Formats: sequence, C-alpha cells, structure tokens
Amino acid sequence: MFNRTKIICTIGPASEKPEVLSKMIDAGMDCVRLNFSHGTYEQFATVIQRIRDASASKKQEIGIIQDLQGPKIRIGTIDKEGIKVKKGDKVRLTIKNEKGSIPVQYKHLPKDVKKNDTLLIADGLIELTVVSINSSKTAIDCVVVVGGLIESNKGINVPTASISAPCLTEKDKKDVIFGVKQGVDYVALSFVRDAKDVIKLRKLLRSLGSKAGIIAKIERHEAIEQLDSIVEVSDAVMVARGDLGVEVPAEQVPLLQRHIINICNNLGKPVIVATQMLASMVDNPRPTRAEISDAAHAILDHSDSMMLSNETAVGAYPVEATEVLSKVSFAVEADLEKHGHLLKFSRVDDMRITNATCLNATKLAHDIHAKYIVAVTRSGYTAREIAKYRPSIPLLVFSSDASVARKMSIVYGVQRTFVQWIELENPLKQIRASLIKDGLVKEGDEIVVCNAGFGKKEKLITTTMI
Repeated sequence: MFNRTKIICTIGPASEKPEVLSKMIDAGMDCVRLNFSHGTYEQFATVIQRIRDASASKKQEIGIIQDLQGPKIRIGTIDKEGIKVKKGDKVRLTIKNEKGSIPVQYKHLPKDVKKNDTLLIADGLIELTVVSINSSKTAIDCVVVVGGLIESNKGINVPTASISAPCLTEKDKKDVIFGVKQGVDYVALSFVRDAKDVIKLRKLLRSLGSKAGIIAKIERHEAIEQLDSIVEVSDAVMVARGDLGVEVPAEQVPLLQRHIINICNNLGKPVIVATQMLASMVDNPRPTRAEISDAAHAILDHSDSMMLSNETAVGAYPVEATEVLSKVSFAVEADLEKHGHLLKFSRVDDMRITNATCLNATKLAHDIHAKYIVAVTRSGYTAREIAKYRPSIPLLVFSSDASVARKMSIVYGVQRTFVQWIELENPLKQIRASLIKDGLVKEGDEIVVCNAGFGKKEKLITTTMI
C-alpha cells in the first residue's frame, strides 16, 4: 500500500523502542519529529541512532525533524495544587518573587503588553484582560474573564500583542549545534514572526556547515500577515494548529490551513498539517469520526504531510495511530483518482525551463499511463516541483546526496528514493537497472524520467519502456 500523503510521527517514551519504531515504519511512518521542548541530548542521540538503524534495516530513507522549543512564554513555579481563579477575580502576574502573585518566566512580558490586551493561559482555557502595568514594568494586573486552574509551566499566549522575545533562543542555538552534529534533516523553527527569523536560522546552519532544511511553523498571529515572504525563504512549512488556534479565533484555523497550503502548493514548498490529528487516540484504540474527517480534509486541501504529536509520543497506541492515518490517506487518494476535477494542478505562473519541464513531465506521465515518474536531482528541487502538481503516478527520486533523499520523506507522492550517482548524459541504463533490481518494474512498463535541474544541454524529459 502506497500513500502519497506523508506521515510524520513524534517520537517519545511510547515509541522510542527499536521494535516500536520498526512497526511504525511498517504502518506507514515516513518521517520522525523530535520535540526539543523535552528530553536530554543523550536521549535524543540514542533515538536518532535507532531511527537510522531502522531506516537501514527497512531500506527506507526516514527523515528526522528537530523541532526547536522557541520562546515559549510560561507560568513560573507555583504550589503543586495550583491557583484556582474565577470570572471577575483580580490577579497579578509578576517577573519578581512577590507573595500572592503569579510568577511568569518571561521577563519582558510586562513591557510587551498594554492595557486591555488579552492573556490566554493553558491553550486558551483561562482568559485574562490586562488592567494595568506597574511603573517599574515588573508586574501586570489583570481581571479574570474565563476562570480555571492555573498551574506551573502552563503556556501563555498574547494574541493582541507582539512578543519581543527572539524567535531563536540561546537554548535553541545550542540545540541546533547538537542537531547538526547528529545529522538531522530538517530544523523546525517555532513561533516564526517574519522571514527574518528564518534567515537568522539559515545563517546559523550555514555557519555550521549544515544542509538541513528549515520548516517554518506558522503558529503566531504576526506570521499570518507575513505568510508569502515566510514561505518564500523556508524549505517547508508547518500549519501548527495548536498555538495558532489560540493566537487567532479557532473558527479561522480551517480557512487559514487551506490558505497556507495553497501558498505552499503554488511555490512548490512541502506543507505539513499538525496538532490533534487523532487526539483521542492518545487514550483510545480508535479515532473519532470527526478526526477521520479532519485527516481526510488535510489531504483534500493538498497537504504534503500530516503529523502526529502526543498520539505517538506518549499515547497508548502509536502504531495504531500511524495505521489510521495511512488508511485514511490510501482511501482518500484512491477516490481522488476517480474524480480528477478535485485534483487541480497548481497555478502556472512561473514558466522557467525547469518549472515548465516538470509540469510537462507530469502531464506526459498521466497521458501515457506511466508506471512511475523518475526525478533525477541534486538538491531535491525537481522532485518538489513535480510533486506540486500532485501526480497520481508514484514519484521515484534519484540523488547522489543522502540528505536530499531523506528530505523527500515529507514530499507528496515520493514512493522511493535512491541514493546513487547518475550519469546525466545517459541516465536510463542506470535507472532501469536499479528499478529492475528492486522489483519495481518489469518488461513492458513505461516510465517518464525528468532531470530538469541540470541545465539546458541535458535531456530534460525521457520516456522509456522497460
């Protein structure tokens, strides 16, 4: 069973054992996410090695995403039982150690907010309105709008203000250095505000000699206004619906999801839909019908990948959750092939030779009912450009760079990657030999080979019968 929409699984205590990782690959896992908000370097190094071992054993390039914590604004340490507040109560948040006040870890919060701003705690379950900030800018007096239990380390969102904390924290920089040494394939940047945040991370990665791609996580209200420029400078984008659904009204998230995916599709940038895909499967062996529908619509919106978080990191059914997304993907994609009007090609507004060649290769493969489209690529650009047209024909990728091959693990439609050098003047002989060796083709099968990114002198599109 081949799913064109990729499945990313967060690895944690529930899934870090070698036997579980192996089962998750068999269930459809294409890429893993490591959440650097939790865990030690020793733990991450062990998990990364296990993933590489499982990848080699399965002969499948499994990508690794390092997800940075970013400047998460949190409540400080309070009594274990927490502080219960109700509507109308007056509370004080402080960066000092003041008796009777609620401590905040982020020191610049009193400077970043103003009167009448909204503070949301614990993913929006508790809502406060700012009444005043003291003259020394160390405390914020608020009135409770929606009550609840305030506990240590709960997150704080400020949807009505811009937080001045740098997107890339000192912790993040240390984590990036570790990730580069471990050879991660992507670095996911949390709480991106604008393109400059992505560019700063790019400079750091280049200074470390890393080829890792950057995934911009869209989860702040400021990022919505800068979407086009953020997508332009990123290698991929994640619709991080958890914090995004707190930063903007929740009813806007489905529309924003479709808007973000559309921008990414048009630019040929892989896009990931994340958060609460199958949240009920943290505790239950079966998902709700609404969750199945949500996953299906992520595919119908033309996302490249879907991501599981707690479901596979700490949930009781990590393998089963992976299988569910795989089954949904297979079912929806199979039905889409019967209804071509739902699979529209992306807008064609850039007809450089590479882009035009990839579009024509896709259309040609459909016209002749080719068994595969084969992309030969140095950087992955040709494969991503073909994928943006959402072919129903499986895409095989040949690259001499293993890191490029692993980056394909989040790209729509890529069934298999081959890490090998290809003679560009006459690539068919090598490609044919590899596909026959792996049992992917037989005599009489037709394939379309596209090596659009290597210059005008090369053969750009070739059709061949095995």
